[in-house]
This record gives sequence, structure tokens and C-alpha cells, in this order.
Amino acid sequence: MLVYVTVGSTGFDALVSAVCRKDFFQSLADRGFRKLAVQYGSSDGVFELPKTASELFGVSVEGFDYTRWPQRYVEQADLIICHAGTGSILEALHAGKPAIAVPNHELMDGHQSEICQELAAAEYLLVSEPGQLVDAIDSGRYLELVPYPHADPRPIGEILDEESSRKK
Repeated sequence: MLVYVTVGSTGFDALVSAVCRKDFFQSLADRGFRKLAVQYGSSDGVFELPKTASELFGVSVEGFDYTRWPQRYVEQADLIICHAGTGSILEALHAGKPAIAVPNHELMDGHQSEICQELAAAEYLLVSEPGQLVDAIDSGRYLELVPYPHADPRPIGEILDEESSRKK
């Protein structure tokens, strides 16, 4: 089973540091995860794995700054841990993957917290601070999330035409 961690197009040192800790790997292993892919963006300076194989608890790790094919990881993931940017969140939810969103409070105006709190209130995802990721995984609540509803795939023009013809 694969956990995909993404920080998006920038960096998020606190999130990357949190997923490099020994207790994080133990939590993953205890829940049956055997692979971890970390897209760390510009946080490459804090992407430091535990020093010994025993501290990885049998979890194999792939780390990279950016990828041309993030969808590949999203599709393969059994759990997605992402910064709370709208694009990353919606990518996980539209793929039908359980997600834990981690707001980056260092960004302006707290918009990430607002977005993910609304989605968490509807039980579409979990919200965690970097230091509470182990608790979020250990709780298993990511397995109980409500599936995100799919949007009508028709082009907006077609939908508007249909609606306007009903009113005539």
C-alpha cells in the first residue's frame, strides 16, 4: 500500500520534516503501508530519512522535488497527504482517494485552513497539523471518509442551454 505526500508547487518544510520522522514510518507500517512517495518541492533541504533501515519499519521511500506525472502517484495511492492547497485537495478527492490535508499557516491570509476545514466538516477529508500526522494516521479515520461527489461532466454551455430551454 502506498502513501503519497505532496507539497505542491512550492515547499512546506514542516510537512516534509514530519513525514521523515521515525514515528511516522512506524505508524505507516502499523497500518499496513509499505511504500511512501514524497514530492517535497523546494523543501529538499529538510527531506532527511532516518539513518538506518530498521527505522523505516519496512517502508520503501521515493523522494523527488517535482514530477511531470503527479497523477500516476495519485492513482496508485491508498492515502494522500497533501498541503491544503485547493488543487492538491481536489485532485485527491476527484480521484476518490482518502486524504489528509495539512494547512501551511505560513502562507498569506489563512485561505488553506478555511478550505480544508469546510471539506473536513463534510467528512470528505481529514485535517492535520504536521506534528499530529501520526495521530491522524493511527486513528484510522481516513478510512471512514465520505466520497466526494462527482461533478456533472457536461460542458457548462450545454448545461446552461438545457436550463434556459426549460424556462421557456
